[in-house]
Amino acid sequence: MRMVEVTKGFTNSGIIFKPGHKYCMAEDVEAQYRNLFNGNFGMSYPIDSLLRPYKGEDLNGKKLLAFRTGGIGDLFWLSTVLRYIKKKYPTCFIRAASACKFCMENVPEINELYDMPFDAELFNDIDYTVFFQGIIESASEDSKKTHAVDMFFKYFSIDSSHIPAEDKRPKLFFTRGEMDWADRTLKSLGITSDHYVIGIQMETSAPLRNFPKEKFKVCINFLSKENNVKILLIGSREHDILINYYKGGNPNVIPATAYSVRQSIVLATRYNMVISPDSFMVQVAGALEKPLIGIYGPFPSDVRMKYFKNAIGLDPKVACSPCFKHDFRGCIRGFPSPCFTQVSIEDVLQAADYLKAKFSGTHFRYMDRFLQEPNLSEIEQYMLSADKGLCFFPGYYKPQNAITVDTNKFVRADITDLSTDLKRASFPFVLFMGNIFGNTSTYHNSKNMVRPGGYFLVYMRDGNEQMYNEIKKDVGSAFILQHSRFDSGNHEMVIAGKRPY
Repeated sequence: MRMVEVTKGFTNSGIIFKPGHKYCMAEDVEAQYRNLFNGNFGMSYPIDSLLRPYKGEDLNGKKLLAFRTGGIGDLFWLSTVLRYIKKKYPTCFIRAASACKFCMENVPEINELYDMPFDAELFNDIDYTVFFQGIIESASEDSKKTHAVDMFFKYFSIDSSHIPAEDKRPKLFFTRGEMDWADRTLKSLGITSDHYVIGIQMETSAPLRNFPKEKFKVCINFLSKENNVKILLIGSREHDILINYYKGGNPNVIPATAYSVRQSIVLATRYNMVISPDSFMVQVAGALEKPLIGIYGPFPSDVRMKYFKNAIGLDPKVACSPCFKHDFRGCIRGFPSPCFTQVSIEDVLQAADYLKAKFSGTHFRYMDRFLQEPNLSEIEQYMLSADKGLCFFPGYYKPQNAITVDTNKFVRADITDLSTDLKRASFPFVLFMGNIFGNTSTYHNSKNMVRPGGYFLVYMRDGNEQMYNEIKKDVGSAFILQHSRFDSGNHEMVIAGKRPY
C-alpha cells in the first residue's frame, strides 16, 4: 500500500481527489492512475507510519479503521468479523474502506464506509487500524486447512473456536429502494413468483478456478428445460460472448450481465438456487442462506463453505488438488484446470436435484432416469437370504436385503468410502450395478466377497453386446453360470453366477 500525493484535483469512479491531499491505494492501482492521469500526482510514500495495528485491545470508546483492496468474496469475511467486534465492543466506532465495498453496504455495525483509494485524513482520528491483505492469499499451512473467516478472526487476534457457526456466516442488508428495484427488474425479465430461479455465475476472476464451459453448457441445457425454471447467467459485459454460447435460442436462459456488483447481489434475494465456481456469488448465496452448489478445484470447498447452510461443495479427487493456487493465469497442467475433469455434469445435476427436492419436495424431470428402479425380478431368487448381501453402485435404488456401497454422496448409500473395512469376509450375494470398466479393482474385489454357495450378480443399464460377452465369460470362469441375458433394445444386461462349495 502507498500514500500518494495529489497535486491537481480530479474525479474518477465517483471518488473526488482533492489537490494537496494524500490518498491510500495499492501499488498496482497507483501505477494505473499515473498512466491515466499523468501530472495529477506528486510524491508517493509507504503507509507504515499511519498504521496503528490492532492486537486484541478493548475497543469500547475507540475508533477502528479496517481496510482491504479486494476481492469481493473475501470482503464478506471482513464484514463478519466487524459484526462480531461491534457486538463485543458496542461503543466502538468502525470505519471501513475497500475497492469492492458492495457486500458491506448497509451493514449496521459499520459506522462509515469508504471506497478505495481513500483520503489519508481518515487515519487522523483513529485509535487502531487493521489492513486485511494477504491473509488467505498467502497459501500458508493455516490457510490450507482453516476456513477463511477463521483466518480473518485470527488476524484480529480473536480465538474463533468458541464462536458458533451462525456468527461466522456473512450477512447482507438491503434498503427498501433496492428491493423495489429488484421487483421491477425481475418483472421486466418476465420472472414471476411461480418460477424456480437458478442463478449461475459463469466465471471467476481467475481462469484456473473456472468450471469447463462445455460442462456448464450441458448443465444449463438440462436445467433450462425443466418446468417453470428460469436461469439467470451472472457476469459482466465482458461475458456477453459467453452468454451467446450458453443461451443459444433458449428463452428460459436470461443474461444478467448489465448489472453492477451490488445489483447482482440484490437480485440474488430472488434466487431459489445458486450454482457457482469459487467466486463472490458463493458468498452471496451463503449469506442469504440460499441452496448453493459450489464447484471447487484448486481449493477445498470446506475452507470457504463449511459454515454455510444449505450448501454442497463439489470437490475433485485428484492428486494435484487442492493446490491452493491464487494465480490469475491458467493452470500449469492445462486449461481448463484438469482437476475439473473429476467434477462431472452428473455431479452438478444430481446436487441441484438434491437441493430442489430437499426444499420443494419435488424432483427435476431429468432425474427420472436416475431414479428409475431396475427390474431385477429374474434374479430376485438369488437375493433371498436371512443374511444381508452387498450391493455396489446401486445409485438411488435401495435393495431391501442388501448393504449399499456407492461413492455418490447424493444417493445416501450405507457405505460411501470404497476403502471401508466391511468387517465380513463373505456375503450370501454380491450385486454389482456400476460401470465395471471404470471400477475394475472394485469389481474384482467384490467377486471375492461371495461366500460358498452364494451368488455374484451383475446388472447394467447401459451395456453393449461386447461388454456383456466379456463379463459373462469372466463371471463364468469363477462361478457356475446360473442366468444371463442381454437386451439389445434397451442395452440392459443381467448375469448371475453361483460360487461352488
